Amino acid sequence: MPSRLPRGITLGDLSESFKLELVSLSGAGSEPQPAQEEVYAFPVHILRLDRKEHVLPFPGGELVFTEQDSLLEVELGFPTPAAAAVVVTPNATPAATATAATVVAKKVRVLFARPKSPWAGFCLAVEDWLTREEGHILTACETYFSSLSQDPSYRYGRSVVPALKEILDCGVFLADNRQEVLEWAGGNGLPERPLPFVAPPVDSVNSALVSSVDVPVFPGFWQEEEGWDSPLSLCPLFGEQGLLGYLGLGVSESAFGSVERYFVGKTGPLVALELLKNQCVRDSERQHHRDFLFDLLYNNFDSLEVICSRGKLWGWDFSKPHVIAVAEAEGFSALPAERQRLAGLISQVSHSLSNFRPGSICLERNDQPVFLFPLKESIAQSQAASAAEEFLKPVWKAAERFFPGRKIYVGVGSLYPTAREIPRSFQEARAALELGRLLFPDKRLTTFAELGIMRLLQKLDHQELEDFRQETVGSLLAFDREGNLDLEQTLLTYFLCSGDLNLAAQKLFLHPNTLRYRLKKAAEVLDKDIFRLDNQVSLFIGLQIGRLKALWSE
Repeated sequence: MPSRLPRGITLGDLSESFKLELVSLSGAGSEPQPAQEEVYAFPVHILRLDRKEHVLPFPGGELVFTEQDSLLEVELGFPTPAAAAVVVTPNATPAATATAATVVAKKVRVLFARPKSPWAGFCLAVEDWLTREEGHILTACETYFSSLSQDPSYRYGRSVVPALKEILDCGVFLADNRQEVLEWAGGNGLPERPLPFVAPPVDSVNSALVSSVDVPVFPGFWQEEEGWDSPLSLCPLFGEQGLLGYLGLGVSESAFGSVERYFVGKTGPLVALELLKNQCVRDSERQHHRDFLFDLLYNNFDSLEVICSRGKLWGWDFSKPHVIAVAEAEGFSALPAERQRLAGLISQVSHSLSNFRPGSICLERNDQPVFLFPLKESIAQSQAASAAEEFLKPVWKAAERFFPGRKIYVGVGSLYPTAREIPRSFQEARAALELGRLLFPDKRLTTFAELGIMRLLQKLDHQELEDFRQETVGSLLAFDREGNLDLEQTLLTYFLCSGDLNLAAQKLFLHPNTLRYRLKKAAEVLDKDIFRLDNQVSLFIGLQIGRLKALWSE
């Protein structure tokens, strides 16, 4: 990869400088013999010479020189290709971005004719040469780095990305942790305009922090539908709070030289500063959004005009009807790791909605994502579920990444013509979420309209409901406590199946005749005709109150 930076130190440079004559080269053990070009291009990170170890700040492998009679043996330890991530903190130093150890993937044995000078003199000459070459490279890197760090324009809004493109001689872009491009310097391997890319999963990036020994380069990919197939490398940048974003490079990982890796690591804090500034602006904006949403959802505005005017400040049109939804991950707990997953989901969904459904709102409230989707025009109440399913597609997709193997339950409120009714629809969505998980555990989305009589019962006094339950089905409950016929569940299932005997028997895993016997027994215990409509209504309500009790706090 050509760039303005000097080339890294290689075995070929050393061989040429000291006029070493190659005798043979071979792979260690069963390793195949490597090509001479590959061996001579070997980047040096550690040089062991006459029992001394010289560690260079540039990523690469290990070079070991030993004297053997009339020959000079060199053992090369090739490093494992990096899929690494760099941790950028306020106290990070350039040396911290280049590792002090090398994981060896393969070894190569090279024999040179022994130089005419004495071994001790040769070692001293190599040390002097290595020091000069290292100083030359570091001086060039420091010159370019100073031009970036000392230019005041980079402190006041101008991005360092275009300058990095000129220094590295490849296309460069900067994206945040939602993969939203913040700055794009196209050409030289990158398309002229930003394209969506695919970054490695968050978990694999984090695991690389532990397992990596190289500088921060991952292979990236362009989204297939964009039709762009040029190579892409990604450098994930981390701060103390986690992943900040990515530095994208229009070059393959294998073509990214050791000095370029070092320089990218050195400039990491500057690039991370851009990401941190962007994150601060985004966090401030999100707090304003959250405050506005709180006032909206809890009816703290005086009029529809105030809501619409405040909404316009953020690009939201509250003159249109909205679908209100509240979600929660299955088994969610208020632990830091869980909240981090939730924050990631909300961030990704917000980004997707801003691109594909402008005007939509996605924010967190009490550890639950809250969604407001604007409609182009009013639709029938019966269409609310299908509309919500369509709107929530980015949520289901993001959930596969952040909550794999877990359901995301969603409650949807009723549709109303104006934003003044959004607080009411929000409370209905919360009720639909809570009761939907109880009544329809196999469904991921429940609308308030589907709750039926339960939406009325949940608003009544708990003691009054319990009194009615005891009056209507108390004798049945007492019988179940002493027997094993489970008449309460039997009768409830029969009612939920609309009196379909065969369907109820199938759901209860009973023979229809057994179900008939239980229904007859229930009628005897209750001393009521369970097939009369008025009795069925009272009994059904009493039985549903039993289900509702699962939501009551002790």
